[in-house]
Parts: sequence; C-alpha cells; structure tokens
Amino acid sequence: MNDSFGTQNNIGCRKTQKRFADLDKRSTGVMNLAELTAAENHLQSCSRCATEYRLFSLQRATLDAAAAPESLMPDEHFFRGLRARIARGPEFTKARPDESWTAALLLTARQLVPAMALLLLLMIGATFLWNQPSAEVSQASVRPRERVVFSDIYDYPAPTRDDVLETLVAVEEK
Repeated sequence: MNDSFGTQNNIGCRKTQKRFADLDKRSTGVMNLAELTAAENHLQSCSRCATEYRLFSLQRATLDAAAAPESLMPDEHFFRGLRARIARGPEFTKARPDESWTAALLLTARQLVPAMALLLLLMIGATFLWNQPSAEVSQASVRPRERVVFSDIYDYPAPTRDDVLETLVAVEEK
C-alpha cells in the first residue's frame, strides 16, 4: 500500500536496518517524512529490529562520549549505586532457555541416547537367542562323523563304510 509520498508504509527489516543512521536524532539524514514514519512503525512492530536499533544507538552514544573533548566523570549517585550493588552481591535472574538449534539437539540427544541403548541391547539379546541351536533339532539332521563331507557338493551318493574300506585296501596294495 502506498501513501501520498510514493513510499510503502510497511518496510522490511533489511530496509529499516539500513536506515538506522537516518533514524538517529543526531544525524541529518536524507530520509523524507514518509520513510521515517514507516521505519519508526516497523521498529514499534518488530522487537528484533528495535533491539538492534537500541544497540546501534548505544554504540553511537559511546563513540560520541569517547570523542568528546572534555572528560566525563561519574557523579556521586553512580558510586552509591555501585557500592549498593556490590554489597547486594550478584543478582540471579531467571535465565532464558537457550533457543538455538544446538540446545534443541542436545535436549533431543539426552532423551534419545537411553532409548537407543535399550534398543541396541534388545537387538543383541535377540541375536544371541536366535543363533543358539535349539534342543528340538533331531539327530537325523546332523551329519554323522563317519560320513564324507564332500559328497553332497558333487551330487554323488554318500560313500558307505564299505566303500571307504575298499579304497583303503586298494591304496595299501599299491
């Protein structure tokens, strides 16, 4: 939506942040009244940009104070307040929870690691149980020790005890 000056009433964060220097009361900017109003409206509606603008203003004020020709001296109220704060000790305020993705990942990992460890133990236990020979296996399915192992590979009939004895006698006669 455009106003009578041809600029938009709603501007984004990036445009507002580019105009911080013009919003500062100490500077003589090139921004017209409509742009100034739009940027101020954005600062009132966007808390993130408002915080950035406060930091920008504080930085400007600090640099101006450092560049002042006369030295700045704190008054007696400053020192009274400082002594009172030191006497009270550190103030513990309720900490805000960390809203970063690393904190979310750490919280998720703390909850998932025990569950994954339990799942791994269940898988290992099931593997050991399934790989143990059961007592129900009949002796017929187990190959006897006297049977030649290679007979089932070449699809020849299994040699009997007599076949093995005849082969041994034939080898001794040579």
